[in-house]
Amino acid sequence: MGKKRIIAASVVAVLVAAGAGALALYPRAALLFAHGDVRELRRDAVHTRSPDRPKLLVLALDGVDRAMLYGMLKSGELPELSALLGGAANGELQHACPSERVVTVLPSVTIAAWTTLFTGVLPGVHGVPGNEFFAREERAMVAPAPVSFDDIAPTLAVYTEDALGARLDVPTVYEQMRAHDPGARIWVAMSQVYRGADKLLLAKRSVLSGAFAAVVRETVDERTARGIYAELDEEVLDAVVEELDEEKEIPDVLTVYVAGIDLFAHHADQGPDVARRAYLREVLAPKLARLRRVLEERGFLRDAFVVVVSDHGHTEVVRDARHALGTSREGEPPEVLERAGFRVRPFTWKVPEDADFQAVLAYNGAMASVHLADRSTCAEAGRACDWSRPPRLEEDVLPVARAFVDASRGGAGVPALRGTLDMVLVRRAAPAADGPYAVVEADGGLSSVREHLAAHPHPTYVDLERRLRHLGTGPHGHRAGDVLLVANNGNVDDPAARFYFASEVRSWHGSPSKQDSDVPLVVARRGRSRADLCAVVDEVLPEAPTLADVGRLLVRLREPTP
Repeated sequence: MGKKRIIAASVVAVLVAAGAGALALYPRAALLFAHGDVRELRRDAVHTRSPDRPKLLVLALDGVDRAMLYGMLKSGELPELSALLGGAANGELQHACPSERVVTVLPSVTIAAWTTLFTGVLPGVHGVPGNEFFAREERAMVAPAPVSFDDIAPTLAVYTEDALGARLDVPTVYEQMRAHDPGARIWVAMSQVYRGADKLLLAKRSVLSGAFAAVVRETVDERTARGIYAELDEEVLDAVVEELDEEKEIPDVLTVYVAGIDLFAHHADQGPDVARRAYLREVLAPKLARLRRVLEERGFLRDAFVVVVSDHGHTEVVRDARHALGTSREGEPPEVLERAGFRVRPFTWKVPEDADFQAVLAYNGAMASVHLADRSTCAEAGRACDWSRPPRLEEDVLPVARAFVDASRGGAGVPALRGTLDMVLVRRAAPAADGPYAVVEADGGLSSVREHLAAHPHPTYVDLERRLRHLGTGPHGHRAGDVLLVANNGNVDDPAARFYFASEVRSWHGSPSKQDSDVPLVVARRGRSRADLCAVVDEVLPEAPTLADVGRLLVRLREPTP
């Protein structure tokens, strides 16, 4: 049908499955149909090729942990990915450097992680600390990928209105590249962060969460779910291949984001490890083969760095009401806040400007954030709080934190929450040298994170103190929440003892655990040795690199080749 073909039929089918009135309920869906699958973002841009600057391909795989991907590459299960990375011999990549050191953000969730990578700065600086969060200065729930409520609109707005890019007051990596190479051609396929690119390539079903996830959760079995997400990724990769085939000039920078691995893992009855491995082999591999062929035919790979990276891993959980800490039933986190005397914001994307609420919950899988008002500004019911003022530690924050500790330790007030939480942390009014958060202990007292970990070792957690500092320190650190709830999840081996802040699924992430946190980073270039490439990587990455450092590396890889 050509590169401007209509791919909307799948979206319509999925929305119809949710009910005959679904399209009427979500009018922004029509914008995706109208835009087509290729959006020109800089129509009047002047492009000039810089022959001394290498091309760059970023393959962004959502939801793939380091151990899984590297194990599959070593065992030969992903020959097409190995070929894209320059080939392997005896299970070892010959022209690529796989890093063993990169750790994702906290909470280990999609939107916070990719925003960190594609800006090159940490969450407390770029201000996107989760899939959803509360921006108190705007009294607004920001939810590029809603977890605590189902609504297609905020996810669609990421692609139709650049809702995520519009929130960033820091430059993206594409804008940083363009500052040194104004004529660069930059294409982005399906990634949520694309400000500064020339083209955005989309599948029509860019509904990656919210109501789209609700459709899968409520009305679609596992087999159909895999088909939905496979079609999403196939549409994206087909759009990239067709654009490469039909355009006279190929891009200097191409980012291809693959969402289906993560989305399917959430819902696969077979568990996240089996599901992701099968998806990589059976769904992604054939499409990567086609992408590699066209990139070779167009000469892209002759002088290109190829980077494969992910955002988080996955942890198996039990799909039932007991383990899913939601928002709509008795015995769930909102009840703790209500019993503590707080009026809770409704679980919707938008509320009236004069809405009366003193507490906001934002969910991110294995972690949740509680945002609190200074209740002295809105003690009477019906009076809107002044959210420009921070909450008071003794009067507002600690009562909530201690209520959650008591509910989890002994079931006080809300017996259903007994045993659900590993840690409850509170944000200090002024961040101390050891970070912005302190741990609320069983007796109600406060300890530093370092002190708590010394007394209660968490061998599965990765670099918790530093990652909390990255989350809560910076001009937007307050968006991480006044109280942080860490579920018993990545710290326990038995799925039956794991809990998560979301609706009922088979797998989640978000914890500080190694399984959720260790992410792959492979940098490849044909004709370059592994040792040479590792030297390039090590020149940029510090000893304990974050995804922000990977963003800096992407910019560095576009510098002129010596």
